[in-house]
Amino acid sequence: MRHSDEHSVRTGPSLNALIRQTVARHCGYAPPPTAADAPPKPPFKTVTEQLSKAGLDVVDTEVTAQHSTRAEKKAWLSIPVFARPDGDFTHAQRMRILDAAYALTTPDAPSVTSWLVVAPRPESTASPRPPPHLEAGKASAITPASVY
Repeated sequence: MRHSDEHSVRTGPSLNALIRQTVARHCGYAPPPTAADAPPKPPFKTVTEQLSKAGLDVVDTEVTAQHSTRAEKKAWLSIPVFARPDGDFTHAQRMRILDAAYALTTPDAPSVTSWLVVAPRPESTASPRPPPHLEAGKASAITPASVY
């Protein structure tokens, strides 16, 4: 599920591809290969199942393109939740890998990221369901003792 702009704006390897090359070359780590057509994380089916469990129906979906530069992509990838590569690396290590990969790019080169947009609405016949860990008869993962 990629926006068509992502295929038409290519100006060399993506920053993610350069990160994979850099970590393989300098760290000897080979993350699992990713295909250009790999499904989004989490998969679409998982997204709709989770929304359904929360009492929401999916009304519409759309894949949209975010146009930016390699410099803006680097800024996104510096946010811990988006940092690459996956694996047992500290955030500081990921930032050094990002810097090394970014040095191989042209900062103002265009970059396109595909985003899946999901429009849900509350189910008309059901009330929202509690998360599985809060259902009747199940213990909550968060207890007063774990809050402190």
